[in-house]
Parts: sequence; structure tokens; C-alpha cells
Amino acid sequence: MNHVAIDIGASGGTVYLGRVTPTDFDVREVHRFENRPVRRDGRYVWDLAALRERMVDGLEAAAERADGLDTVGVDTWGLDFGLLADGEVLRDPVSYRDPEATATREELFASVGKRRLFAATGITNWNTPNTLWQLHTLAERDPALLERADSLLMMPQLLTTLLGGDQCGEVTVASTTQMVDPSERAWATDLLDDLGVPTALLPSLEEPGRRLGPVADDVAERVSETPELVTPASHDTAAAVAGLPLAEDGAFLNTGSWFILGVERDAPVRTDAGFEHGVSNELGVDGTVRLLTNVNGFFLLEECREAWRANGEPAGYDHLLSAARDAPARAALVDPDAESFDIDGSMPDQLRAYCRRTDQPVPTGQGEIVRCLLDSLVTKTALELDALAAVTDDRPESINLGGGGVRNDLFCQLLADATDRPVVAGPVEATAIGNLLTQALAVDTLPDLAAGRRLVASAFETTRYEPTDTGEWERAKERLTDLPSA
Repeated sequence: MNHVAIDIGASGGTVYLGRVTPTDFDVREVHRFENRPVRRDGRYVWDLAALRERMVDGLEAAAERADGLDTVGVDTWGLDFGLLADGEVLRDPVSYRDPEATATREELFASVGKRRLFAATGITNWNTPNTLWQLHTLAERDPALLERADSLLMMPQLLTTLLGGDQCGEVTVASTTQMVDPSERAWATDLLDDLGVPTALLPSLEEPGRRLGPVADDVAERVSETPELVTPASHDTAAAVAGLPLAEDGAFLNTGSWFILGVERDAPVRTDAGFEHGVSNELGVDGTVRLLTNVNGFFLLEECREAWRANGEPAGYDHLLSAARDAPARAALVDPDAESFDIDGSMPDQLRAYCRRTDQPVPTGQGEIVRCLLDSLVTKTALELDALAAVTDDRPESINLGGGGVRNDLFCQLLADATDRPVVAGPVEATAIGNLLTQALAVDTLPDLAAGRRLVASAFETTRYEPTDTGEWERAKERLTDLPSA
């Protein structure tokens, strides 16, 4: 069968055509587009009309290359959502990067306490602008908007509805909200009631594989096809992990705007150690739980590239990585999660200012800045992997890498060195593969996730990086631990 995966991240989207049989798995990229928050009325929002047009462009490109389209599935980042009334979107969704989106975060923490939030939802992420914080801010600052709404959809379901699909919720992306009980795989309504967050807006939660009806008539007319919309693993990290040939004793690292590092488990972990080390429980395919931590990832690099492009400077990856190879190793480190790094202003200037404040060598050229970022990202990942091992009392022996970092040889080798573990990079398009795999599960082409992963392991190449230079990384972890998070 022919499936289309629409994979949209916080900096761009890609459309893939996949053909899946019980013995073969083929994936081709057919369309790519940019996606960044746009500034309207003083807020950073997602342009839904533009996203719909770009998705349909992608479906047209897929239809031109296939002898029929059977299903379509959309995955996106987590956290963000749309509010609807009578099926109409009330406003373009605000980006979680918007500085005002979570203005009442500290009030929320004071109201119920972080320990109760973790006990109820299995989520920590105290620096990640979760859906709960955004809804709490709306309830406190703009209750009229919530009163007008009759439903809330997370971004992948919202975009699927715009293509013609039925409304529903889906557990993998809902579990990023800090609003779901991971044991029950259902909304944590007691917590939400105590916070004054309206639960009547929330859709029923479905597992991946829900069939949502055909595409809208105007979409079918443009693509000359009427494929069925299906809910895949609609959180991009859930899709990526599903699409990795994950070793039983291995960790996963999905690299995009955020780095998501974790291990797969059968049940959530809500212990004192889990709370103290800041791990979170997000939901995966076939009843799995991803025990993980978040690190602000390639967002920092992409913001640097955007600033350099705006200044007329070269910003291609080959150029930047070549310059980074020649730059001094570990000369300066930054905490990627420092609150001073935000969407406003020049990111290269923000990085230099951080290094000045922390009495470190200030990176000047592009190579030094990129090397600073890569060194910092792998060091922070190594620290988070240590924390994860302490929570599970089980040291992961390898790292399966997915996302954009797979194509970055320098990053992959630095990651192996910093963590002192082999890194298995690939498949390159793990998120798309996981999206397509869960569509194949929905139409019974494959029996279960394990069978899908065996098929992925046989159909796609991976690259293995062994640690070769581990000498200075323990000191780098100590330096990063001592840096401020502000």
C-alpha cells in the first residue's frame, strides 16, 4: 500500500511517500517546505493557512509519483494546540516559543507544586513550555477565549482536521502536554480541575492507528486521489522512536529543534529519583512509555543560521561544519537550556553574551560558534544520559540516533566521545519511517511494532560511531554543570 507521511517540525516540514509490505519498506522524500512562527499582533503564531497549502502541495507531489495513495498521516512537534468553535479555528495557534505563552508558569507551580505535577502526569520539563502552562495562562489572562471554544486539538490533529479528517485526540502527542496520566493513558482531570483548566474542551484520546475518513473534497480534487486520513504516532518523537531499530539495552536520541533522549519502558516511572533527576514519561506505540529528558537542541543552531543568512553570510551546513572542525574543541560551553536563549534577537549575539557573562573565551567566527554549540549539546546530552541511568539503575550500552543529527558526522562522533558509548545513526528519516510504520499497522499490513522494527532493521542502513577521544569530556561535564541556567 502507498502511504504519505507529513512530518512537520518547528523549523520545517517534509512530505514522504512510503510503500510498505510485510517484506519491504521503501521511503522517498517528495516535498519540503519551511515552517517558522510568524509574528502577528505582537505574538509568535503558526500560520495554519500556509501550512495547509504546503501540506496539499506535498500530497500533489506524492500523487505524481505513485500509482494511487491509500492513507495519509500527520506528525508534528508537541506542546502547541488550536482552539475551535463549531469546527472553526478561533485563531492561529500561538507558538510555545512565544515569550508570553506561559506567563503564569510560576503561579501554576505555586498552586499545586512540582511534585504533584510529576505524580499526576509523569512529566517534569520545568523549562519546556508545556500545553498545561499555556492553558493556565489563557485561563488566567484570556478566559473569554476559552469560553468561546468548544474543543481543543493538538497540532497534528488540528492539521489533520484541516485536511478533512474527523476530530480526535491521540495519546503520543497528548502526553507532551503535562495533562495526561501515563498509567491510565487518559487526561489527568483531577489535576486540571484544581488548576481551573477547562476539561470539556479536551478530546477523547485514541491510540495510534485511528482511521479518520477521507481527505476533504477540495484536497481530493487537487491530488486526483481520495486517500484516507489516519492518526499515526502523531508526536514526531514517538514516530521517530517507533522507526528506530532500538536495541533492548540502548537509549534513543531524537535530534531536531529539541533533543529527546530516553529509553523505552512498559510502564511509567514516577519515583523520587525520577523527580529529582527531571525525567519525563511520554507515551509511545503499542502501549510503550518513553522515559526521557529534553534538551534545547538544534533550535540554537538554526537561529544562528537564520541570523547569518539575514546578514548575507554563508549558512550552509557543509560550510559551517567544515569551519567547526577547524575550531578549538571545548573552548567555550553554554547551557543549551539557559532561559536567556530565546526567539527574540540574534542568536550569535546571545551566545557571545552568555560566554562573556560566564568568563569564558568568546566565540567570534562561525566555526567557533558552531563548535561551541556542538560541544555544548553533546556534553549536555552526556549529563542527561547519566541522570537517566541513575533513575533506571540500568546503564544504556549504546545510543540509537534519529533526526537531523544523523547526517552530521562531526556531531555523531562528538556524541560517541562525550557519552563514551557507540552511536548507531539512522535510519536517516526515522520520524517518517515511524509515521509510515504506524499507518501500516492501522491497515493491518504489519501485525505489531516489533515486526515493523525488524522490517526497518533489514530495509535501512545505519552508521556506527565508536568512541575514540573520551579524555576531556568528564571535565567538560563538570564545567557545564557549574554554568548558570539563566
